Formats: sequence, C-alpha cells, structure tokens
Amino acid sequence: MNSVHSELDPLRRLILAYARSEDRDHYSLSFGLDFRLAEIIRSTSELLIGQMRLTWWRDNLTKENVAKPAGEPLIELLQSLENEDDVSSGLVKLVDGWEMLLADFPWDDRQFEQYSSLRGGGAFRSALGGVTELSQDQLRAAQGWALWDFARHCSDENMRTEAFSRSCEIFDKLSQLKFDRNGRPLSILCKLAARDVKKRELSVDLYRPAVAAVIIWHGLTGL
Repeated sequence: MNSVHSELDPLRRLILAYARSEDRDHYSLSFGLDFRLAEIIRSTSELLIGQMRLTWWRDNLTKENVAKPAGEPLIELLQSLENEDDVSSGLVKLVDGWEMLLADFPWDDRQFEQYSSLRGGGAFRSALGGVTELSQDQLRAAQGWALWDFARHCSDENMRTEAFSRSCEIFDKLSQLKFDRNGRPLSILCKLAARDVKKRELSVDLYRPAVAAVIIWHGLTGL
C-alpha cells in the first residue's frame, strides 16, 4: 500500500480495493488529488489564497521530474508512473475544475457544463491511466458523478438542487454504462450516483451497511 492510499477516506479506500493491482496507483493518485483539492476549497476563506494553493498544484503537476518538490506523496506517486505526462493532463483538468468553485454562485449552463467536464473528465481520465479520450457515455457519466458529488457537499441550497437535477438528467439519458475491468472503481462511483438518481434523493450518509453492500456487490460482479 502506498502512502497516498493510506491518506484516503474510508469510502475511497473501500472502492480502491476493487481496482486491479496494476491500476491501483493511478486510482490512488486521482482519488488522492481530488480529496486534497476538496480540502483546499473547504478551508479557503480568501480567494487569492485559494488560487495560489491551486496554482501550486497545477505548476507542480506539469514540471519536469528534476524540478518537482520532494516529500509530497502525490507528486512522488506521479513521478513513479511510466505514463506521467498523460496522467498529468487529466490531473490538471481536475485542478481547473475545482478552481471553478472559487467563483461566485449561482452558475449558468456553461459553468455547470465546464465544471463537470473538467472535474469529472479529469478524474476519470487520470484514474484510467491518462487515456486520451473517454467515450461519450463515459464522459457523460463522469459529469453526472461530478455534479452528484458537488450536490452532496454544497451548502448553497439552490446550487445543490440545480446540480443534482443536472446529474439526474444525465443519468436518466445514459444507456447501460460499460467500463472494462480496469474501470471498475469508476463504475462503482457511477453506481452510487445512479442509486440516488433513481430515488431522486441525495444520500445523507454513505457510511452505511447498505451502501457498503452496493459497493462490494458491484465491485465483485460488475452488476
């Protein structure tokens, strides 16, 4: 187990258990950075400070190995990957997506679309080893997941309602979503979002036996 894995929250660690061993570092990196960026946004009270902290990540994700800072587990994990440049591209989009949350609410259609594409697409691309392009259905699922997760954590009631409504619209229109075995953790994330969409209600608590059962069953069977 790498040190990034140990820093993840229990939910992500459970989901990560269903990644193939050869894919686990990519998932650890994508999940780990997403979690770290969420902490930055939650703890930022001054716009400039938040932008500076996100810029640090954007810069260090794209530096040559010799210039990258030592002692940061996420950066060191990125450096250990053979396809570092491909993965970096998705991670930078992830940073760009989170940076949009520093903007004022409410958002228009363009901002919702851009945020969900950057955060969702960036997270899914980097988790899949830096694939150049997601399929159209995979990208829409990534956007639906990003909007669902945003809605679960947003304190602005109008934004929360709008984000979840857009997530519902995406998942309602998706055909049977297919990921290869290397995408199993992503299909678990989509499964959790689609479960709330079906109920038309956001889960208040994902740390429940019923949710764990969904994760374990889908992780083992893909169903």
